Amino acid sequence: MKRLLQAYLMIMAFGYVEAQTSYVPYYTKTIDAFTKMAENNYVQAVERYEEAFSNHYPFPEDLANLRDCYLALEDTADAVNCVKRMVACGWQLYETYPVIGFRSLENRIGAFDSVRIVYITSLYPTLRQNYLQQIDPTENAYLERIVQNEIFCQEIRDGRFGEDEWLNAVFAQNALDLCSLLKNKKLNRRNVDVWNNQLLQIALVHCAKALGLNEYGRDTIYTDMMDLLKKEVLKGNLHPDVYASVYDIVYWFNNNKSYYGRQLSFDPETGKHFCVEIEDVSNVDKRRAEIGLPSVRVFCKKFNITPPANY
Repeated sequence: MKRLLQAYLMIMAFGYVEAQTSYVPYYTKTIDAFTKMAENNYVQAVERYEEAFSNHYPFPEDLANLRDCYLALEDTADAVNCVKRMVACGWQLYETYPVIGFRSLENRIGAFDSVRIVYITSLYPTLRQNYLQQIDPTENAYLERIVQNEIFCQEIRDGRFGEDEWLNAVFAQNALDLCSLLKNKKLNRRNVDVWNNQLLQIALVHCAKALGLNEYGRDTIYTDMMDLLKKEVLKGNLHPDVYASVYDIVYWFNNNKSYYGRQLSFDPETGKHFCVEIEDVSNVDKRRAEIGLPSVRVFCKKFNITPPANY
């Protein structure tokens, strides 16, 4: 408990120690932790997650996994501490964007009882304000433009302004703006809150589809954009699962297959999700490891997903 409290105070006062060049060591540890978690070995999973977080600025998604490990170990106090650490790394309790809608408090926080939910809610404004003090308003505004354009695009999609053809052009322009930003600005996640915004993740999907689908004939620019995003993964700005999801959506549209094993479908007969067929399946786990993701087998086991038929 003392070690966890020291880690939390380190976030609030000084921030995590940044990796000098790459997040590869961080991903190596989180892959191992996620694997232990899928095997219900929560004690070792906790150890590996804490090792990963000791030298790198954590992703809120990975801290949420650590929270779930503590909950599985019935260590509610440390699980609550994890939520505090999540806020200190950019996690947001409320999302009020119209395209996402409001998610219930219980779903956003996890399997806590009502007393602890009230406790976390009461602390959240102060924790969030403390976190925002480390954000650079100028750098954040660059990436915020992409989110604001996405909101505008959603209003178009709702039929308020125009046709799909014009909508696709706006998405494509947003993608070009994003590429320009990533080439010319160093937008570090520690100083740019928008990296943690789920609406940015939706924007990335729409940008990728606008550039990457064959019918638009912009494959070269699409490849450039995905290469830039992959670099952001390796720098610890974009979570690997977000990158893989964006990549696979376009790959599935063009090839009716998945590249990273992240494209899912639903089987109404079994009531379960399943991974669609994977391209070059013998190398998929190697590709996943290169960007910081566990094997398809571990991913499917953890979330009770049916593996692809050709895996």
